[in-house]
Amino acid sequence: MVLPFRAKTAMDAKEAGLGFHELCDAYGRMIGHDYSDLTIEDANRVRSFSNISLPEACATLFDQGLSRFSMSDNRNGLDLVMISMPAPGSELIYEQRGICITARGGDAILHSTAERLISHSTQVGEVLAVALPRRKLMGLVGPGALGHIRKLTMDDPACRLFRCYAQSLLTLENDPDFRLADRIGDQLAELAALAIGASRPGHEQIREGTALQDARFHQAQQFIKRNLTEPGLNETHVARALCISPSAVRQLFGRRGSSIGRFIREARLARAYAMLSDPTAMPRRVVDVAADCGFESMSAFYSAFRTVYGCSPTEALRKN
Repeated sequence: MVLPFRAKTAMDAKEAGLGFHELCDAYGRMIGHDYSDLTIEDANRVRSFSNISLPEACATLFDQGLSRFSMSDNRNGLDLVMISMPAPGSELIYEQRGICITARGGDAILHSTAERLISHSTQVGEVLAVALPRRKLMGLVGPGALGHIRKLTMDDPACRLFRCYAQSLLTLENDPDFRLADRIGDQLAELAALAIGASRPGHEQIREGTALQDARFHQAQQFIKRNLTEPGLNETHVARALCISPSAVRQLFGRRGSSIGRFIREARLARAYAMLSDPTAMPRRVVDVAADCGFESMSAFYSAFRTVYGCSPTEALRKN
């Protein structure tokens, strides 16, 4: 049993010449749904989404999510579990089987596609939605974990890890081949199980796999790249952000033949080179670029830069 659509796509209503209802229909076909009771307000607001659909996983990022709608039960006989995650400043209010759940930015709503879903949302901005076959999760989660609509809190490190990994899939440059697509589907399911509530056998299966380590490594990379301006950035900061120990952070990078110190240094140099060689950038002093990239020592910056790029930062700036 696979999802009815497989591709990586970004769809913009204006560029594709689609109307609002056609855009909703296009997304509905990806996961086998019909949408109804759409609002005029959304027609003037919702314009695009980015999506990656694999044989057994689907992740979609809406620039502006739908507010009020009714979503049919799945028309293709698929029984999917969905996790819908509003961005900060957004709010989702979903009703299913008479149970109404509210999730604000940072939280998520777990719901099924086997039954009709009604949205009563009013403040909807960016929304990330992930769909997975229920049968793929059944062997990983505890009894009753998928029984009804409920809220997941993103204060839980497992939920944050799941969201980070799902978002990263939308940055893939090319469609993954079938082997990689299957692996991604398995990893998404394992991370979703941790966020939902994995059973003891599920925890053991996940621990033996690569999903948790791969997702944590990606999360560590993203945290480092967002915080390169911090001069003292080190494994302790990363460990605190990932809610793991500093030794676990060292192991994440060590398993990949690197170290966290080396990764931070290379990321800083890459950012500095991009800033110095960008012909469209405003004129910058080398010392300012070094500071913006977290280098405390100019001599260390010059030495490392020349080793990697074969020229000094000043020469790179002059070439620009």
